[in-house]
Amino acid sequence: MYYGKTILILVFLSCTLPLQAGELSGATEDITLKNAVEQALENNLDLKLQKAEMEISQGELQTAKGRFDILFSAEIGAASKEQTPFIPGIGDHEDTAKWNAKTEKLFTTGTAVSFSWNNSSYDSNAMGLPFNPSYNSGLLLGVRQPLLKGFGENIQTAEIQAIEKQLASVTHQVDSVAANLAASVKRAYWNLVFAWQDIEVRKFSLELAEKLLVETKEKINAGKLAPVELYQPQSEVAKREELLISAERAIGVAEDELRLLLNSENWLNSYHPVDKPATTPIQLNLPEILKNALENRPDIKAADLSVRAVEILKENSADQLRPDLSLVGALGRTGTEENYGDAVNNSLDNGNNLWQIGLEFSIPFDNSIAKGNLEKVNAQLKIARTRAKLLRQQIRKTVRTTVRDVKLAMKALEATRKTSLATRKRLEAEQVKFNSGRATTLDVLIAQDAYSQALSQENLTTTAYAKTLAELDRIQGLITLTSSP
Repeated sequence: MYYGKTILILVFLSCTLPLQAGELSGATEDITLKNAVEQALENNLDLKLQKAEMEISQGELQTAKGRFDILFSAEIGAASKEQTPFIPGIGDHEDTAKWNAKTEKLFTTGTAVSFSWNNSSYDSNAMGLPFNPSYNSGLLLGVRQPLLKGFGENIQTAEIQAIEKQLASVTHQVDSVAANLAASVKRAYWNLVFAWQDIEVRKFSLELAEKLLVETKEKINAGKLAPVELYQPQSEVAKREELLISAERAIGVAEDELRLLLNSENWLNSYHPVDKPATTPIQLNLPEILKNALENRPDIKAADLSVRAVEILKENSADQLRPDLSLVGALGRTGTEENYGDAVNNSLDNGNNLWQIGLEFSIPFDNSIAKGNLEKVNAQLKIARTRAKLLRQQIRKTVRTTVRDVKLAMKALEATRKTSLATRKRLEAEQVKFNSGRATTLDVLIAQDAYSQALSQENLTTTAYAKTLAELDRIQGLITLTSSP
């Protein structure tokens, strides 16, 4: 009876998380599941890389919008020329200069507007000039409107729209990476929990073997057992010491896996998991879970946005097959005088009017560039649509697999509890028989090993159930910070 109470106390300590587990390094840091997920979402390098991709898309969007910026340009220059006159009255020397400024703006409708201020001077020793030197100043407003290729706001802003879709797609991909990261952190956390639980089981198993070794020695000294009976428990103690060492190593491996996901800079301290895995059964609704996954998963949204982005590029590529027909026009005033100030005033008050209107038409005969671009975009669209379909198929498969895993894990929880209870009862019975001389040390050792294996399997099943719940969140694109179902 005393032996049975001892087993129950040790089992309780090994199954309620390793709060009393020995430290494997100098310092031990308590960590909750919530802390682990939050730290990973803040520091993980893969997530930072994905966010950097989003910043690249933001830069590309800003670049694409730049074609509609106002452009200002200016020029200034002078020239001088000497020549031999062939006709009387033609000068042999002339000086010219110019200083011009121009502002241009392309609107999203495709309309290009320019406003120019043009100035020039001319000085020559030629005869018969009305002004010498002469100055010319004028203002000119120009307009160009495409009527076929490039017509309309949708075509003009196609690149911007496509990049906006890609930016939204990358944003959803960041969310997808975050959801996957949260699930990975949870799996690593529960692996660490199991490693700590398993070392307690190994310690418990070693304590049972050592206790049996002491009892065997006492029976040998009392003449109740032959001396050769000592070797069996001795070898089993050595074996279980090796298993304890392996369990200690497993904790280190699990800690490093978690630490890598958290991008922790402290690789010296040990992690001590505080949270317990959930064991409460949950209700599963496969159609609802599948609906949530297909509607809410960020990678699905990202794939659909990528398809839409390529569709926009296809519309723009198809537009490039059309001929270029543009309406062009200009309106301005100029003035010419023998000094610059009068020329400027004349252009504003009583200058010479000028205007221009017309059509410009051009088309390449083969149009190979436009045809090649359209063919390329058609292939890209086919690839994007196929990837979106493949992703949906994979999600349907993953949802079914995960729901099935959760159901089986819930069944395994109950089965392993029963096994642990049965093997404990068997061990207690074998110990009673050994005390009364009706069982050998081997019988007790076999029962001990079966019981410790059952405890380890129960812990493994519990953490496996917690990991299936983490996967259930991931396949729906959810990020939760607790272990409760």
